[in-house]
Amino acid sequence: MNRDRGVIKWTSMMLPEHVQQLKEMTAKHKKKAPPQLDEQVLEEWSRLLGEAYYHDLALSITIIDHGKEETVQGFVYRIDQLQRSLTLELKDSRFQRRSIPFQDIIQISVDDEAV
Repeated sequence: MNRDRGVIKWTSMMLPEHVQQLKEMTAKHKKKAPPQLDEQVLEEWSRLLGEAYYHDLALSITIIDHGKEETVQGFVYRIDQLQRSLTLELKDSRFQRRSIPFQDIIQISVDDEAV
């Protein structure tokens, strides 16, 4: 009986450069792109950001950072319309700030575990 080893039989004939290139291509395909958002979602986010800014509410924002999803929690410090970015004071450390471009945001919600 001839047992097939699948892809393993071909790896010994591949150059290290080819293996590296295959890994890079796989990583590139796994990266996520920000979704296209409709006007209703953007209006809701605008209302939520304004409310969080004026009432000092903690937000939980899901972003795409280098192709991976990441959740950032904090308080709205600044909304910059010209540079199209949002600056948060991080929830863990009130003196640490992070700027987030609007196009990287996937989801915004009020954090239930507010400080």
